[in-house]
Amino acid sequence: MVFLRRPLPRFLLWAIVLVGVAVATGLGGLAWWWIVLIELAAWALVTLAERVISNRLRSPAGPRQWELTVAPAAAAPAEVVPTDQPTAVVPAEELVAAATATVDTPRRRLGRPPVGPTPPRQPQQRAPVRWNIWSLERVAREHPESEELGFLVLSLREFADSAGQLPADFDPLVRESFGDLLAG
Repeated sequence: MVFLRRPLPRFLLWAIVLVGVAVATGLGGLAWWWIVLIELAAWALVTLAERVISNRLRSPAGPRQWELTVAPAAAAPAEVVPTDQPTAVVPAEELVAAATATVDTPRRRLGRPPVGPTPPRQPQQRAPVRWNIWSLERVAREHPESEELGFLVLSLREFADSAGQLPADFDPLVRESFGDLLAG
């Protein structure tokens, strides 16, 4: 039943079933309240069937399990083959090195460089700049591939003063948005 895997054929099937039940009960000469009662029961059964089918299609085995495939040390790189479940290919020597590493040896696990203490990053302290909206608009016009910059400049206009200067609070936004396009 491959057609049950797609939502549109299932929808059409359920619609035909519900309309068929209504027509059959109407042609059977039943009272209107019997027709309504039978139609509600059919609707409940269709809903239950749809829920069961969609749950089975969504995740038959629960959460996905990761499969680990060990490649021989002298083998060529593994070929990527689309599968139902994700796989990870790890060369055998890296697994052996990771398994035999002790606490005293530097960390060399799965091809990663040894981990040591890293100095804390110091944020660059720059004096905030009051950007001119007209020069930002010129930069945005010079780079038409960045359409969003034009929209950003347009929305920043309402915050500029009469000389076209933006408040210094907008400096991080302008630097992040324009990036390397700004001079200095």
